[in-house]
Amino acid sequence: MKITNEILREYKNRLINKNFSTNTIQNYTWDIEKFLNFIKNRNGLGIVSENEITMKEIESYKTVLQKTKTPHNSIYYTKQPTISPSTIQTKIIAIKSFLKFLNIIYDTWIDSKKIETKKYTSNYIETITQNEFDIFFKWIGEREKYKINSLRSQLFINIWYTSWLRISEILGLKRQDIEKWEARIIGKWNKPRRVFFTKSSQELLKEYMYEREQPIPRTWYTEIQTNNVFISHNSWYDYWNIIKKETYCAIIKKYSDEMNEQGLIDKRITAHCLRHSYATRLLEAGMNIREIQELLGHSDIQTTEHYCHVLQSNLKQKVNEIFY
Repeated sequence: MKITNEILREYKNRLINKNFSTNTIQNYTWDIEKFLNFIKNRNGLGIVSENEITMKEIESYKTVLQKTKTPHNSIYYTKQPTISPSTIQTKIIAIKSFLKFLNIIYDTWIDSKKIETKKYTSNYIETITQNEFDIFFKWIGEREKYKINSLRSQLFINIWYTSWLRISEILGLKRQDIEKWEARIIGKWNKPRRVFFTKSSQELLKEYMYEREQPIPRTWYTEIQTNNVFISHNSWYDYWNIIKKETYCAIIKKYSDEMNEQGLIDKRITAHCLRHSYATRLLEAGMNIREIQELLGHSDIQTTEHYCHVLQSNLKQKVNEIFY
């Protein structure tokens, strides 16, 4: 049996039916396509057949992954030369998932249980302090050419830092969500959770919405009315449509890299960094771990406790401050 695009589409539909998140489905699909391309290039094939997916090929692919350099957009770039064991394991889990699908739907021969997987936990979580966030916030405000873009970006990162939302969840916000102080968000695995918005986010929203009522720069068109918060102001394309996730990732990376080059912050600010900082600030403020678990939407409190080691890293400094 040939592994055709139609089979890959069926696998993708199966993940959708199992309520996998959009990002997980996309990443799994990419990882499987890369693995199939590895087999194609290694054996000079046009289309991979099921009997060409062997344990030997999987082990060879693992070896290649272990030598893969850490990409520039990774939080581990400059910290480790090759991709982490947990990243490799995630890619192997995607392959295992696909083979399990083939076994169930097409009764193929390879046993996905034979593929060895191990759960890796990382002790490294990049976070930023309130002072570092303030520097980042100010930098964005000064670097954006137009005020409307500056306010949009500052509102975006402020919500990111204070509300524990994923990028896709922020981009989906409506004006009334922020104005009424809280919203009900449907996250991963279709799990609902309450999200709260701060006074600073509401004030930024008012400034931003006022600016949107004015003719936009360059073309002086009047903004099309929409309840979507994070929209494009570029009248040449995507005008008033919701901004793409990749666009904001690129914006944050750009300003983070600039600040590193200027020596203002020695950290790469990413989506994970800002969300981890939110959890850490709650812990440092003494909030009950059960309350934090509810805010973060974790089913297992051990997932929430994963953030406690960040506080432990400051113990030496705090003991010295107390006892001199």
